[in-house]
Amino acid sequence: MTEPTAPSPVVPSVPVARLAQAFSIQLICRILGMLASVVSVMLTARYLGPGRYGQLTIAVAFIGMWASLVDLGIGRVIVRRVTSSPDDLERLVRIYNGLSLVYCIPLTLVAAGSGLLVYHDHEVRAMLVVLSCQLLIVTMLTRLEPVFLVTVRFTAVAVSDVVGRLATLGVISFLVASRADVIWFAVPQLIQTALQLLIQSRAASQRVRLRPILALREAADLLRESLFPMGVTVITVLYWRVDGVILSLLNTHSEVGVYGLASSIALNTLVLSVFFLKSTLSTATELYSRDLAAFAGFMRRSVELMYFLAVPIAVVGVLVAQPLIRLLGSQAFVSRGTPTLALLFIAVGLRFIATTLGEGLFASHSQRFWFWLSVATLTLNIVLNLALDGRLGAVGAGIALVCTELFNMTIASWWLHRQCGYHTPVLFLLRLSVPTAASVAVVLLLAGHHVIVVLAAAAVAYLAINAAIGPLTWSTMASLRPNAQPEQLTP
Repeated sequence: MTEPTAPSPVVPSVPVARLAQAFSIQLICRILGMLASVVSVMLTARYLGPGRYGQLTIAVAFIGMWASLVDLGIGRVIVRRVTSSPDDLERLVRIYNGLSLVYCIPLTLVAAGSGLLVYHDHEVRAMLVVLSCQLLIVTMLTRLEPVFLVTVRFTAVAVSDVVGRLATLGVISFLVASRADVIWFAVPQLIQTALQLLIQSRAASQRVRLRPILALREAADLLRESLFPMGVTVITVLYWRVDGVILSLLNTHSEVGVYGLASSIALNTLVLSVFFLKSTLSTATELYSRDLAAFAGFMRRSVELMYFLAVPIAVVGVLVAQPLIRLLGSQAFVSRGTPTLALLFIAVGLRFIATTLGEGLFASHSQRFWFWLSVATLTLNIVLNLALDGRLGAVGAGIALVCTELFNMTIASWWLHRQCGYHTPVLFLLRLSVPTAASVAVVLLLAGHHVIVVLAAAAVAYLAINAAIGPLTWSTMASLRPNAQPEQLTP
């Protein structure tokens, strides 16, 4: 185990006020963006139905699989380097920009060409060509991440996300109103990412110069250092897309459509964890380098916060899966979509925790272990999908995801315990069962009412009981501050 230096008072390079501001701004914008995405999914699924929605899902999943090669893991390496040498940020970002320009066009051509070889459906092939252009935009967008991660200034990121999702909603509304063919529904994906690129590029250029530098030796050094983070990133994206691709090869378009709708609903909730992790990665890295006890405490509190979000999503999600799939889709989705969505809510709840633990593995310089854990998780996922998707369809893919998420979370927790003394917050989970039980009771009492009313009432009950008796209190949130005293953070 790599030991950090001896504990010392932690003086963060990122002010607490800025960290809190980044957290709150992203929370508001992500919620608004999530709502816009949910409406977009509802309009698209209702209009297209399971079969044509399945065609769209196939194209999105296949290009999404190639998108695993967009993020080379260099962003995380830049964050870690700049933690000790802040003046290097601009040059590292410019080198990253140059590297991005070199590989984005070949990647796009290979993705489109391979899709044309694998699929023979005319509509699917047309959408594959359109969506492959998104790889160009996303590659250019990814290169900006280190600027925002290091400076912890996420206003532009959050605003661009909302604007992009609202624009997507507007275009989809127009397509539905004009009774457009399924092929046109690939276009809104490009509009969203293009707007994000424009807004974030302008904001990043105010912090650093973005003009690319083709420095081969330094780029090679970045690639070598990012080897394991890159592997983890590639595997993670493949992990979320390969199930849809396998399902498309082993089952019908309708089953893919059902799984695509359930995934869109469940995975939208993941934005709540993503923005938190992006806001705290540099803080976790800095804490590990200075104070092991503070890092362990920070990780435990971070996991507690994720449990606070994940548990009601998993538990209440199972209970409202049927009315939710009916609301956002149509009756044609209900019979197969209900058990699939219930399983995916559980998987997403587990992913909240697994992702947080994974960032802890990276911050604690355990990226080699993180890489091999990701390889094992992806392998297990592929094996389970090959075994289950042909017979069980979308439900089989959901079962595979739950099993692999549980495996990943368990192993990551064990390794972090070895590295820094991290412990799963069992007492916190026991106390969390009280507000969770209250939200479940509300869902059962309001059965038969509109699902939005039920969800709102369950959320109010959950938050109210928590505010009254915990377990997540303002003092718990305060202990996430990077300048908290070590004794406050000791697990």
